[in-house]
Amino acid sequence: MLHARGRLGLPADVRIDSFIADVLLDLQLQVLPITPEIAAVSQDPRFAHGDPADRLIAATALAEGLPLITADSRLQAVTALRCVW
Repeated sequence: MLHARGRLGLPADVRIDSFIADVLLDLQLQVLPITPEIAAVSQDPRFAHGDPADRLIAATALAEGLPLITADSRLQAVTALRCVW
């Protein structure tokens, strides 16, 4: 989304899927699936957030019991989330 909105610039010869795969490999990150539980949690009224992507990311952190790295004050206000940053 950041690339599509012009907020992440890549050289013309770099495909976005290749860039993402390289970042995941270099940082040893794991992509988690959106499960039915995560989809349901993302609709919880505790999230006063209009961005569905941010809601899914936060719901994943909740469902997996992981801290969320975010500077988003709306997500930091969700007391059930353990926010870092």
